[in-house]
Amino acid sequence: MRHLVTFLSLFRIAPDRPDLHIAQIKSVSRQAPLFFGIMTLNAALLVYTHAGVAPAYLTYLPMAVVGSVSVIRCRAYHRLSKATLDAAVAYRQLRMLNAMVVVLLVSLLIWCLALMSFGDVYTRMHVMFFVVFGIMACVFGLLHVRSAALMAVTIALPASLYFFATGNGTLRAIAVAFLALAVTTSYLVFVYHRVFTSLVQQTSELRRLSDDNLRLANVDLLTNLPNRRSFFSKLQAVLSERKESGFEVQVGLIDLDGFKPVNDTYGHPAGDALLREIGSRLHAFCDEHVFLARLGGDEFGIVVAAPGGCVPSAELGASLAAALSQPIRLAKGVVHVGATIGFAAALAHEDKPDRIIERADSALYHAKANARGSTIVFTQDLDQALRRRDLIVQGLRQADLEAELLVLMQPMVDVVRNRVVAFEALARWHSPFLGLVSPSEFIPVAESSDLIQPITELLLRKALAPVSLWPLDIGLSFNLSARDIISPHLVRRMGRIIAESGVTPERITFEVTETALIGDFEQAKANLEGLKAIGCRIALDDFGTGFSSLSYVHRLPLDRLKIDRSFTSEMESVPVCQDIVETMLLMSRNLGLGCVAEGVESGGQMALLRSLGCETMQGFYFHRPMPIERVAGFLERFADSALVPGTACAA
Repeated sequence: MRHLVTFLSLFRIAPDRPDLHIAQIKSVSRQAPLFFGIMTLNAALLVYTHAGVAPAYLTYLPMAVVGSVSVIRCRAYHRLSKATLDAAVAYRQLRMLNAMVVVLLVSLLIWCLALMSFGDVYTRMHVMFFVVFGIMACVFGLLHVRSAALMAVTIALPASLYFFATGNGTLRAIAVAFLALAVTTSYLVFVYHRVFTSLVQQTSELRRLSDDNLRLANVDLLTNLPNRRSFFSKLQAVLSERKESGFEVQVGLIDLDGFKPVNDTYGHPAGDALLREIGSRLHAFCDEHVFLARLGGDEFGIVVAAPGGCVPSAELGASLAAALSQPIRLAKGVVHVGATIGFAAALAHEDKPDRIIERADSALYHAKANARGSTIVFTQDLDQALRRRDLIVQGLRQADLEAELLVLMQPMVDVVRNRVVAFEALARWHSPFLGLVSPSEFIPVAESSDLIQPITELLLRKALAPVSLWPLDIGLSFNLSARDIISPHLVRRMGRIIAESGVTPERITFEVTETALIGDFEQAKANLEGLKAIGCRIALDDFGTGFSSLSYVHRLPLDRLKIDRSFTSEMESVPVCQDIVETMLLMSRNLGLGCVAEGVESGGQMALLRSLGCETMQGFYFHRPMPIERVAGFLERFADSALVPGTACAA
């Protein structure tokens, strides 16, 4: 019984071979015209030799049926050869082919047996050869489909028996030869089936490997989002297709806020888990118009291609930022990150990605500098800012920094003891092409273009040059930029310049802002500890305006806090500002830290601060930033002045 089941399975289409089914139908579709053409030609020749010998219903009528079936099936297989087949369609077509082969060959065999009653020995031999040629043409035309080919071979058995039973010696000899040919053909069918199946398997495996390689080349394995290469390919494609699609194209860049602290605090596995969750959340926004990719690190890209107004970038950015800001549960605890996003729209005839990405990056840069956690869309105002930035970059690269960079000094005053305790060095750049450029403009540009290191060193040398001429109880306060504070060589560079100046490190205070510490807190902390170790002092500037002021205060080797001018300037009109300043002063005293109030511009502010216990202040009320050469004269005038409300040194 088991052998019978195995034998019968040779004549069925196995349902679990989808790749093989599709390859078989494609092969049959290509060979169908040849197979049906041979069948029709042989039928026509058979009708030719039996015309006038056999009745018309046994000649012309079967010929018309054969011709019609051949044309219909050829057209059907031609459509299949052009179509993209799925496994289910291929399986149905193969089962239909099996049934068609049986019906066709049995019908032809019956037709031939009916014709054997007419004509002489030659016409009967022609009928016999028609059967042989028809079956062999069917077998070789269907070698790719073992079940159909074996059915065709099986038809040879009753045909051979019939010819053998005629009693004619010649026909018997031909029948035996036909049977031997059928057996040999059966063997070839099995051999070819194995070869064909093996080729299909190899092709499928190569296709799978190719698909895997393509996926690896275009997909970020950590987040399962498209990668940088895929992002640029997609952007180039939608830009090239805009004429046909009529779509507007927008590009967005996403930068995660707070990813690095999570990665540094909990380790890279936690950072990877966070990125996987971010990738999962971004996947939810992908559709036919929105394409999201990971560009590297904690940066992601967006390509929006849609009819005008269908996907507003500002609304999409707000939705993305809201989704990414939701708490993320990791193995070591719950963390929070945010997202800052910059968008830019492609111009009417823009067909290259570079400029649109540059504009989106400018929008992102502006958002990170001014409104972290928000979405900024590139505008003409930003375009002007970008052009200004380019001019500053070129100006810095071509500048004679020694001649063009200036250092101004602004005093810090102890209002209780009526004395100057230090000067803060403030940088200015006087460009012969751009005029006077404020540090808020050129310092960020210098940081992003890797010019900040020589600028910082030059400014420190200029600031230290007059300090040796000042009274020993007056110090220098010098600002470090965000790029400086995370430089691994900061302590060595600053220490060398201080040693060359001859000024004792104890007279120097380095000021850092809270926002400058975000980039790499651990490296920043190590640098500040190194500066502290050589004798310098450390001050936290703009205190109260950062993201996590209190955490920085207890984790850093600080000597002084500087209360930001945004609080002192509104103390007289906004009571809550006065409360905040009072709290800061109390905290600094409890922690044993000095405290400087910035932005003091009136006698009223000075008096109010003094009543709250603030001793050291800085601002226009005492003096505006002055050139270095005017410091000596200022100190002489200051010694003769009295710091009472409404009175200050000449500015």
